[in-house]
Amino acid sequence: MKSDSLLLLPRLPVLTAACLLLSACGTLGSLAGESFIFEGELPADFSLKAQAHYSVVNDCDGRSRVKTFETEYQSQPHQYRFKIPVHYRDGFCEMELGRVGLHTFGRYGEQDWQQTYDNGELRIVDELPESAPGFQADGSLTRQAECAWWFQISHARARKGQISKLLNCTGDGAYLAIGEVPDKTVRLNFRVNPEEKPAIDETWIEFSEGWKPCAEEDTSKGKWIWCRNPPQFRTFEMNGQECTVYPNCTE
Repeated sequence: MKSDSLLLLPRLPVLTAACLLLSACGTLGSLAGESFIFEGELPADFSLKAQAHYSVVNDCDGRSRVKTFETEYQSQPHQYRFKIPVHYRDGFCEMELGRVGLHTFGRYGEQDWQQTYDNGELRIVDELPESAPGFQADGSLTRQAECAWWFQISHARARKGQISKLLNCTGDGAYLAIGEVPDKTVRLNFRVNPEEKPAIDETWIEFSEGWKPCAEEDTSKGKWIWCRNPPQFRTFEMNGQECTVYPNCTE
């Protein structure tokens, strides 16, 4: 009789039974599928990679995960738009967003080495710092990032004496409260400062026709570059030409 009565019990769906065994699907399971929109504008010859980092927040035996979203270079200003999960289920594990690492790439020539990047971050927090702006009434948060090119004369063996550049971006991040970000829109626009600067201070001098690099000198600690008074200058290579002034090459 006991075995017959067991046969009369309704069968639970597999997932429901698993949730009961794990005792971890309740509230968290209802959050699975939450996301936010991350969008904005990029300058010409820029691209963006966003890496969303997740950790396990229930009692399952899981590990952290990373989801990657990225755009390609384009020769004109362009837009990007990613839909980034805040919570999602990976098997029986409930994953929660911890941060979004941002890698802003820029290129300044056709060679592979003529591209570089800078890092930013969307930092997920329980509560916003006092100075951090929150979402507007329409559910959006807009930030402006500014990138600048820093130029230098390369010491790399394969391109020694040629102009290379570093990319420096500021404002490329935001604080986001985990309880507020679902279904919101985070807009991060990038612009490029048209004025370039030397990567290292006191190694170039600016004139009306452009920047001239100071000469490299031998010291007891090796070669060193600084601008003496009166300064001595050197030449450099750019686009296959010998140049004396940046960015115009010739004075």
